[in-house]
Amino acid sequence: MYHIENVAGRLVEVRLASPLTIEEVHQFALDYKTKVSAIHGKYVSVVDVTHATLFPAPVTESLIHLLSRAAEQVERTAALIGENATFALQVERIIRNAASPHRRAFRSAEPLREWLREVLTVEERVRLARFLVEST
Repeated sequence: MYHIENVAGRLVEVRLASPLTIEEVHQFALDYKTKVSAIHGKYVSVVDVTHATLFPAPVTESLIHLLSRAAEQVERTAALIGENATFALQVERIIRNAASPHRRAFRSAEPLREWLREVLTVEERVRLARFLVEST
């Protein structure tokens, strides 16, 4: 299951939760492309996967492919992954294999917030704060 929004400026908000099927990943890719295409220039995204568990291999590979294709448009992407060590390793692998230095995974909200704040407008920072509160 997923949810994607673009409420403020260049900030794209994503929530991914288990179970996530390969069909949902394909639909997510279409929805994601629609959202980021509406943003002129580079975008910033925040992804909450704290309600997800291990993704099946086909889902993982599809996510890597999606992130790789979008790499040129990304200013920064921060993923909030929570404390599940095994799942955190999987998400970190997805990010690493997507080969973009502008993406990072975080196990807690505060370092994520600080890293994204550097590139966000005031309006986007306010929206990020609301997104992170909704994540807890």
